[in-house]
Amino acid sequence: MKKLKKTVALMFILAAVAALAACGGKGDSQIDAQALANELMEKVDFVDELNLISSEMVPKLYGIDNAQEAYVYMGSGATAEEVAVFKFSDEQSAKDGLAKAQQRIASQKDSFANYIPEEVARLDNAVVMQSGEYLAVCVSEGSTAAEIISQYMGQ
Repeated sequence: MKKLKKTVALMFILAAVAALAACGGKGDSQIDAQALANELMEKVDFVDELNLISSEMVPKLYGIDNAQEAYVYMGSGATAEEVAVFKFSDEQSAKDGLAKAQQRIASQKDSFANYIPEEVARLDNAVVMQSGEYLAVCVSEGSTAAEIISQYMGQ
């Protein structure tokens, strides 16, 4: 009986370790960009109602026209809140996209400083993260977006 308990306990420990390993970040492996965007939209609390913008608007807002996938959600303009998730063909393209996303955040800070100054704090806390060929941006309050993006990107 004692041996059976040890065996069962060992099986539970191994199952727990396997489950924890499965929950780890995905790092540079394949990331489902649309699933990441959807999870941000579902789990992050936004003040504004965000809507998916057309693919024609993405280059105008971000200067990114070479993404294989782009999921960009914007609000009414009453807040600086937005979500953007991109998949590029390679890591260098994603790094170039990162620089453009950082430029967008800086530009938004300048615009909102004169328009709605309270939004600058939200932009100061924007999550802009690149891993491998993926890039994610989320302008929101709180730490939920950073936690979700880090989980997907393994950072």
